[in-house]
Amino acid sequence: MAKKKKALVDLSNMNLSYEEKGQIIKLINFKTQTLSLDTEIYENNILVTKRSMVYAHLPRNLKAQLNKFF
Repeated sequence: MAKKKKALVDLSNMNLSYEEKGQIIKLINFKTQTLSLDTEIYENNILVTKRSMVYAHLPRNLKAQLNKFF
């Protein structure tokens, strides 16, 4: 029988983040069915907003780390 994928992967303990336009974007959850991510956006180490984004907008180095989940 095939291995069943997790629908939601918790990334908060992996401390995955990247910088874009002076903001630090931290990855929180990865939804494997929709290929979307929940993120937190920080400016000057202060949480500005939480946002959902699609997998395709991630930098290549982070995509390589997430490929093992699907």
